[in-house]
Amino acid sequence: MSQSACLTSDLSSFSPEPGTTMSPSLITLLGVGLWLSQWIRAQEGTLPRPTLQAEPGRLIPHKKSVTLRCRGFPGAEMYRLRREESSQHIDVPTSGREAEFPISSVTPDTTGKYRCLYKNQSHWSEPSEPLDLVMTGWYDKPSLSALPSPEVFSGENVTLRCQSQQWYEKYVLDKEGGANPSYIQVTSPFADFHIIEVTAAHGGSYRCYSLHSDTLYEWSAPSDPLELRVRDASRQDYTGGNLIRLGLAGLVLLILGVLLVEAWHSQRGHLEAAQKPLPRQSNQA
Repeated sequence: MSQSACLTSDLSSFSPEPGTTMSPSLITLLGVGLWLSQWIRAQEGTLPRPTLQAEPGRLIPHKKSVTLRCRGFPGAEMYRLRREESSQHIDVPTSGREAEFPISSVTPDTTGKYRCLYKNQSHWSEPSEPLDLVMTGWYDKPSLSALPSPEVFSGENVTLRCQSQQWYEKYVLDKEGGANPSYIQVTSPFADFHIIEVTAAHGGSYRCYSLHSDTLYEWSAPSDPLELRVRDASRQDYTGGNLIRLGLAGLVLLILGVLLVEAWHSQRGHLEAAQKPLPRQSNQA
């Protein structure tokens, strides 16, 4: 087992019990331990992999700005940003834990798959996980609708249809706050995204995009948002049972009402017959 692995394992024993508060000295000790483990790995030539993020996000409207932030080792001497579609790279000398790479205007020439890495002494880290920088607003926005309805009960099926005025080879469905968008490859003016057995987790705001297969990082403008509302099926059953019971109760009341009216008319007829004077009999001499 390496020294860094042992140190990380030992530090885990300092974790506080649930519900307790970590003291400042313990927080400092954990921070120093993390830094020390990374320093040991740097001496061994295995630097931790950096992370690459885009702010305000990876979907940027045409000609708007974005900042790519690479976060790595505190003792890094240089950060490098690479675009896989190009042989060029950008180096930023720094002694900090992160470096910023601003892009003032996103165009087709700046979109693509990016990675970053950093240098410590004579060692370069492994590249970060790829980040896809996408430009939106390159084509007219499509429309997004829910079939049969944007309000469904849990357990039901729903289809989200992305409709364009032109034919495209790819369509993308993106959920606000979702991890990864969904792709459909189909040459058509529309694409159907089927959600089978909807759960509460499927609820939220959706948008869709259209694009061509030869320009994967140039998307249309986003559709207007569609709010998918998922209702609890158990409440539906409960409401249905109540409606059935109310309907039966109403039917019973209606029958009782009819019987009461008939009884009243029958009683009234008997009373009128009893009160009617008998015909007089003629006296015969």
